[in-house]
Order: sequence, then structure tokens, then C-alpha cells
Amino acid sequence: MMLMLISSSAVASDIINFKNGMVFNHKGHQTERVGKCYVCHDNVSVSADGKNVTTTAPGKIKGFGKEWAHKYCTDCHELFGEGPVECKDCHQK
Repeated sequence: MMLMLISSSAVASDIINFKNGMVFNHKGHQTERVGKCYVCHDNVSVSADGKNVTTTAPGKIKGFGKEWAHKYCTDCHELFGEGPVECKDCHQK
């Protein structure tokens, strides 16, 4: 038997405040990238029709840290031409 968990709401806080002064709008990213949790979360898969999101352990991002964020967040923001890419734009001390 296969157990599927279908999620349509945030499993993390809608707004996450990191100790380094960075504020992350998780809900905003969910809204903009509906059904694409797998872009950041490696434990998520999406059905071929894009309607079902399955996860084995939601929440944590494997390897997440300063280097991960600087690479993946900045690359994605540059690719889509939106979102902060300068230090001062993310780190508001």
C-alpha cells in the first residue's frame, strides 16, 4: 500500500526570520511556484499532471546553509529576473 500526503498549505511558517537578518517569505514562494516544492525540497515529487504533491518528510532542505542559499536562491532570482540578488536586499540588519 502506498501512502500519499497531499499538501496545499505551508508546512513552514509563512514568514521565516533567520538570525543573520534575512527574511524569507515562504508563502510568497509557494504562491509563485505552485506545485514546484521540489525546486528547493529534495524529498518532494509531483504527479505527471501536476495535481498531487507527495512528500516523505516535508520541511528541511538537504544541505541548506549559507552556501546553498547564496547559490540556489541567487541563481533562481537571476533566472526569473525577480527577487533580491544583492547582499543588502536579503540581509536587512
